[in-house]
Amino acid sequence: MTKILHVSDTHLGLRQYRSNVRRSDFADAFDAAVDIAIDEDVDAVVHTGDLFDDPSPNVPTVNRCLDAVSRLELEDIPFLAIVGNHERKRDEQWMDIVKRFGNTVRLSSSPTLVDEEGDGNPVNVFGFDAIRNPAWDNYDFTLEEPEDEDAVNLLCMHELFEPLVPPHRGDPYHLDEFLNRLNFLPDGLALGDYHSTCNTEVNGVKAFYPGATERTKVSESSAPCVYVLEIADGDIQLRTRTIESAGRDNVPRDFVVVNVEFEEGHGIDHVERRIDEEAGGEDIAEKVVVVRLRGVDVPVTTNDVYSLLSQREVPVPNVDDRRQVDGDFDFEFDEEDIDDIDQMIEEQLSDLTLSPLSAEAEDLVRDESIDDDDIRTEMNHRIRAAQEEEFGEATLEER
Repeated sequence: MTKILHVSDTHLGLRQYRSNVRRSDFADAFDAAVDIAIDEDVDAVVHTGDLFDDPSPNVPTVNRCLDAVSRLELEDIPFLAIVGNHERKRDEQWMDIVKRFGNTVRLSSSPTLVDEEGDGNPVNVFGFDAIRNPAWDNYDFTLEEPEDEDAVNLLCMHELFEPLVPPHRGDPYHLDEFLNRLNFLPDGLALGDYHSTCNTEVNGVKAFYPGATERTKVSESSAPCVYVLEIADGDIQLRTRTIESAGRDNVPRDFVVVNVEFEEGHGIDHVERRIDEEAGGEDIAEKVVVVRLRGVDVPVTTNDVYSLLSQREVPVPNVDDRRQVDGDFDFEFDEEDIDDIDQMIEEQLSDLTLSPLSAEAEDLVRDESIDDDDIRTEMNHRIRAAQEEEFGEATLEER
């Protein structure tokens, strides 16, 4: 049997909530994935993109990555990877630097062979880097025909595909339409970019996302995972391992999300009571605590909440204040004139000259299916895609 660890979306360098603690957390989660690879005695590790969170990671982040990959090299475990949309640069990629380790390969349309000492279960691994939206329709997805017809073929990509990804999550491509563009069907499609663990089968091809190794959004409530692929007799079996199963303390770090609905007369004690309720009696000193302030604008400031979280020794606090501000308006209106707020907004917007991106932002804010805490992340993703489409990828030095 050939065993491959499938990991994705490690987002090394991400300072979630502007926290250096969180940046270390993402590196620790990648280390935990390496622990699992060594524990499982896999024949290779496959990474399907967004190894780094940014095209220009800092030196400590790069060093943490190299340290993790070097541990795999010491165990004689190949590290096979593609480039994701977050880390993608215009010319030379970070994977071109990481692959200077003898065990590292940047995957391509040509096969990379993985075989457990010739045990009769060879796997050809192919890969396409994340593809910019304008290039998708005319992209050449031709795969080099493998020499071993009995080998299992695994294709790695960093894209969003229906039916695994809901239609409102980043406008995913249709998986069956993509498979029809290949010159031959792989046995498995190892995917990245979607941060939930899921799998399906389309046209006889097993397609699967392991999810991210750490929680990048409040809405990502499922446990961060990797997949262990067990390949024998031409068949791929998937087995899930949680990042927590590596046994590292606070990896991944727990979240506590606290919704505080203020009413008249409430004070900071109401916030503390809600935190205790959501924590379920557990100590919050090692957790990410996200507090959402809603309701009446009582005299409790965000600084008051941050001070409370500091007293409770919370390492990663975040306070989102969206309370209603009461005010007296110097005009009168007839409620009968307001039949449909959305229609009124549309009428006003029709008189404006909005760029497509501005219109997307307006739609995103009003989309009830998008979590409020995810709006900034989703819009940043769309802005980056629009910039790439208009100007191409640029390094920070060139911007």
